[in-house]
Amino acid sequence: MSEEEAYRTVLATLKEEAIYPYNEDEIQVVKSVESCINCGLCIQHCPVVAAVGLDRFSGPRSIAVELSRSPPEYWTTADVVYLCTGCGTCREVCPKDVDIPEIVNLIRARIFKHRPDLVPMQLHAADAILVEHGLAFVPWEDPEEKVESRNMRLERLGLRHVPDQVVKGADVLFYPGCQAEERAQEVKESAKIILDHFKVKFTLLEEMNCCGLPATLLGDDETALELALKLKKKVKDLGVKMVVTTCAGCTSNLARIAERDGWGIPVYHMLEYLVEEIGMVKLTSTFKQSTEEKPLRVTLHDPCHLIKHTSRITMDYAGQILSLIPDVEVTESFAHDSCCGGGGLVSYHAADVARAVMKENLAAIEETGASRVVTPCPLCTAQLEDSLFRQGSSVEVDDMTVFIAQRLPRKG
Repeated sequence: MSEEEAYRTVLATLKEEAIYPYNEDEIQVVKSVESCINCGLCIQHCPVVAAVGLDRFSGPRSIAVELSRSPPEYWTTADVVYLCTGCGTCREVCPKDVDIPEIVNLIRARIFKHRPDLVPMQLHAADAILVEHGLAFVPWEDPEEKVESRNMRLERLGLRHVPDQVVKGADVLFYPGCQAEERAQEVKESAKIILDHFKVKFTLLEEMNCCGLPATLLGDDETALELALKLKKKVKDLGVKMVVTTCAGCTSNLARIAERDGWGIPVYHMLEYLVEEIGMVKLTSTFKQSTEEKPLRVTLHDPCHLIKHTSRITMDYAGQILSLIPDVEVTESFAHDSCCGGGGLVSYHAADVARAVMKENLAAIEETGASRVVTPCPLCTAQLEDSLFRQGSSVEVDDMTVFIAQRLPRKG
């Protein structure tokens, strides 16, 4: 028997025993588990454990420990692995840098491929939408209705319309993300207003497609890779110098796949772009011309995909920008960096868990006395808005891109 034949025989035997070897990328993730010292910090700081208790969610460590078994029985974690919001708090507090969010993604991918019967049916439905439409949401059937909805939102918010444009060789590709493309159109429109105000040469994709993050989170690595490669081709064909997005999840995922797949250009969240590329001098001058009708007290909510998957400096930038806007007072919430419960697709199939995680945020927001929450993430915006409404709160919620666009000096 040749070496190749022996290798195939071993693989076949392993498959019969439901044992699947790690690939090179997975090996690096698995190795991080070996560093775990069982200190328990990940459990103490996990927002899901705090919200629903260890009986419902046994915590990050219980998921990671599964990889230390020989062979790992991934399916035994199915009742808990889909309750992880992927916030990244466990990784942030871990003294040994165990990459639990990636371990969760790895296990979900194994379950999706080898035990799809254990994947929540709502996630199968979400995957079907991604496969069929290349987007996280079913697109509008009638383009005219989509335009009508957009115009109603713009009128309600007092915003002008900047026409879409597709331009090769532009400085910036503005990538709105699926939510701002199909659900929260006011975020996409506000970003275009900001870029137009600062005379940025920007372009949109001719045809939008998802960055693949939802597919990664539900475990469909094949679809995630397919979407990422499609997006790379579109970006390369446009010949842009950088990508700017208003979605926190897209920011972290686009930066990851851009580095992995060799895009050769940087990825910015809109807040990063404003501070680092437009600059504080221009921003200061711009907002000097802006006036709030009456003093407004706001509080910030920090999206996990920015502070724990990208960089905490992004939310420092958020505070700096808000400090430039006249008559806007920022009051810090004691839970400003606590998970909103909407991550990891948990809200798709376990809404009760997502809402339980949100409770700490709601109490903290009410305590600030702010009349508005501002957050640079459409998903967090939707999650906060829904939860505050259910609670009967009068506190309003704005995506920060919309908040900024509303306070730019009016043209003409």
